[in-house]
Amino acid sequence: MTGGVRKTIIPAASMLQPMLAGADFYDSFAAPLRDPTLSPVEIYLRASRATPPWVKGLMDVRNGVVRHLGLKTPGRLSDVGGKLASDYAVGDRIGIFSILALSDAELLMGIDDSHLDVRISVIKPGDGSYVLSSVVIIHNWIGRLYMVPVGQIHPWVVRALMGKAEV
Repeated sequence: MTGGVRKTIIPAASMLQPMLAGADFYDSFAAPLRDPTLSPVEIYLRASRATPPWVKGLMDVRNGVVRHLGLKTPGRLSDVGGKLASDYAVGDRIGIFSILALSDAELLMGIDDSHLDVRISVIKPGDGSYVLSSVVIIHNWIGRLYMVPVGQIHPWVVRALMGKAEV
């Protein structure tokens, strides 16, 4: 079930916009926001906590494979713990990502490695939806190789997270 999740463009107001010109991969998905009082952090926490078992399994396989290449193994998307959304600030870790910027309308997270940099945005564009966008900058052949399967699987993972999130 995808719960009304649809492919979209990265919103013009997103902090990801300046990165698009140099991006090697990006995508963006929108879904209805039933509770407009939720912050972008709370939206992300709810989506992460709703990670389906098959996505957890894929992250375990990913971590097992990349460990042998000397790349980071940050854990699972669902490893967000029980911290309250209001307790997060710029610089904190939220699951596998670090919070890079935070406002009432948008959460910008990222993770950098030798092979690629990833940025994730959760934004409330003010139209009754929320948008989860991803941007990847690849640094070398390992990153390009990594993105071959990940680029194909990523939309399925995002749709599953957003479709199961109770937001």
